[in-house]
Amino acid sequence: MKITTTQLIKIIKEEVEKALKEDENFLQDIKSTGEWTDYTIEQLKSKKAALMKKEKRTEAEQKKVSQIQFAINAKQGDYK
Repeated sequence: MKITTTQLIKIIKEEVEKALKEDENFLQDIKSTGEWTDYTIEQLKSKKAALMKKEKRTEAEQKKVSQIQFAINAKQGDYK
């Protein structure tokens, strides 16, 4: 089976559109808790730094560090 250039271009365009749509939807299932909404990026970085200074962190503290980092990235627009 031979594919013409036009057919190949059509297939590529469809795949690119599909990939872009999937990329737009990849964070839609994440619900905003609003927990970090009132903090500035600098305040969040300060809170994270304080937790990171500890030699040992509990599982809850490690989860909080991850949440803070996610909030920082979101406020900077890294998750758009």
